[in-house]
Amino acid sequence: MRKQVVVVGGGQGGLSAAIYARLRGHDVMLLERSGVLGGKAAGIELSGYRLDPGPSIVILPRIYEQVFQDAGRNMADYLRFQRLDPISRVCFEGQPALDLPAGRAEIERLVREIAPGDAPNFTRLMANLDHVTPHIDRSIFAHPYDRPWQLADPHLVAFAMRFDLRATYKELVDGWFQSPLLRAFFYGFPSYGGQTYDSKAPGALMIPYLMLQEGVFYPEGGVSAIPAAFERLARELGVEFRTSANVTKLKMDGPRLGGVHLESGEVVAADAVISNVDRSTTREWLGDIDRRPPSLSYFTVHLGVRRRLPGLRHHTLLIPSDFERGFETLYRHRQFPEPPIVYLNDTTSTDASTAHPGCTNLFAVVTSPAEEDHLDWAGDYRSRVIATLARFGIVIDEAEIDFERTQTPTYFREMHGNYRGSLYGVDEKSRLFGGLFPLRNRDEQIDNLFYCGGSVQPGAGLPMVTLSGRFAASYL
Repeated sequence: MRKQVVVVGGGQGGLSAAIYARLRGHDVMLLERSGVLGGKAAGIELSGYRLDPGPSIVILPRIYEQVFQDAGRNMADYLRFQRLDPISRVCFEGQPALDLPAGRAEIERLVREIAPGDAPNFTRLMANLDHVTPHIDRSIFAHPYDRPWQLADPHLVAFAMRFDLRATYKELVDGWFQSPLLRAFFYGFPSYGGQTYDSKAPGALMIPYLMLQEGVFYPEGGVSAIPAAFERLARELGVEFRTSANVTKLKMDGPRLGGVHLESGEVVAADAVISNVDRSTTREWLGDIDRRPPSLSYFTVHLGVRRRLPGLRHHTLLIPSDFERGFETLYRHRQFPEPPIVYLNDTTSTDASTAHPGCTNLFAVVTSPAEEDHLDWAGDYRSRVIATLARFGIVIDEAEIDFERTQTPTYFREMHGNYRGSLYGVDEKSRLFGGLFPLRNRDEQIDNLFYCGGSVQPGAGLPMVTLSGRFAASYL
């Protein structure tokens, strides 16, 4: 049956949902509160620099390619990727910088050089992940999980059998590696999904595995080229777009939704609604206020520097020697990490057109708590980031800064509707099946309300929210 589907929010998840809803034969209108599409992945032009102020580490281009194939298109006509080599530079305080090469054999050779005692376990870990990756493709990447009985999926069981599910993520990593560098590298990955290293989170190992095995990429034109390509495809398929259309309330028609209310007073009718806004925020439009703790977020500082900063790669990770204290303050005490591990994204290392000639387009990111009662995001966290850069010899004179742009959890809440500024929704303890999965893509109470984005399955990150759009549309 042909339906009128309204998609709320034009981030990557919403664009994907609109495409798949259209491919299922429905009429689709996408409403976006701002003047541009792309959500946190939308590009920004500022002081002659081209900024990608959101997702920066691009993996799994095959996820995007599948969308174009499903639409009968060739992705290369819309979107192209350059594989990066090295994957990243890793700077461990007090040691020479290491460049992670783009090749499995080269990575294993590097591990044998820097941590020979850990090399056998590293090789065994990669082999285990070789085995489980096809099962992940056929399960978590293939469809959402709604019911407890689905946990008996043989593909999930095959994954679980490769790891000790009684152990926390930190216990797994500490059991494999003695090298502080390897521990520091792996400790951070649960945070990519809003979890901590005290979680039962072996799935977080898939992120470094996919980076090392399948590669890290840079889209031609920057990360914003990904949602731009999806917008173009959606328009070609007949999706209707309205920007500057701020949804403030959901319109109930008995037990089901009848549409959405806009800030302008207009009501847009709908047979079904897919929300790309955080699930908890969407429920607030129905008067359902979520009181659960939020998961994690980011604090970012974007700088335009009037010279090329030496020693950087496209991706650079700065790891203080006392990194364990930083993870402790972040994961266990929900404080801004002290000292912080700082991820740097320097697009000018790959694409000089993102800045003025001879300048650096520098994006510094620190994993942080979201809006917690004991934190004041009006505080001076910026100085801690700048001090960490200086600790690694990256000294920036204030007089040589063309622009500065900061994002806090409060920014993510106010500008993108993220629940308490978290990029991943509620805390892991409140997730589905005892914390094993992000929340459902369909509402438990309203049968024509569905969700996509980083707060629902299969999780956060551009590839995952792309899949979440397909998951949400599959219920129509």
